[in-house]
Amino acid sequence: MLQILKAKTSRINNRINLVFSDNSYLPLFIDDYLKLSLNKGQDIDQETYNLIAQKSLMYLAREYALRQIAISPKSKKNLSQKLNIFLIRTVKKFNLKDFSFKNIIEEIIGDLESRKLLNSDDFADYFIKKNSHKSSRQILNLLSQQGIKINPNQLKENMLNNDLDLIKKYLNKKKINPEDLSDFKYRQKIIARLYQQGFDLNDIRKIIDAYSKLK
Repeated sequence: MLQILKAKTSRINNRINLVFSDNSYLPLFIDDYLKLSLNKGQDIDQETYNLIAQKSLMYLAREYALRQIAISPKSKKNLSQKLNIFLIRTVKKFNLKDFSFKNIIEEIIGDLESRKLLNSDDFADYFIKKNSHKSSRQILNLLSQQGIKINPNQLKENMLNNDLDLIKKYLNKKKINPEDLSDFKYRQKIIARLYQQGFDLNDIRKIIDAYSKLK
């Protein structure tokens, strides 16, 4: 049986660190400490320890999720993945064996969604701006991997000029000689490379046609 040796005030507001007789410790939200009626010198059985650990993980994961959202908009899938990694590390850090935290992630995600803190539109806008160096098709694929689906025509309308500029930048960066584009095989090779990067075939041909006429 474990004993709570100390309930140390943390430098972080509203947090205390419970130190146990086996020299382990767990951070805990002060409200949870009070609700669980815990005290210094108290003996606790395994069931009580598990409850404390569960409350600790929930508190730490919720704080982590809020920090992540404050940094930048997150999708449900994106934040769930980050929480999963965070909790794996946290469980290992505090040596909490055989702890399942699936319900913790689901509860936090559900709470954030109900509070409108996980907004797909905000995440999509942020993601598009962050990946403006990528083609619209690449962005659509990456958004889909994050569980976000938007109207391709709407994205295409917003990213058209950007896609055309990116194709121009590629040709300039690679120092493509306009005269070389008159060679059919070489021209098709450049088109294939750009197409593999997710650019629309019509956009590629449009820019290459204009570029090949330069002297």
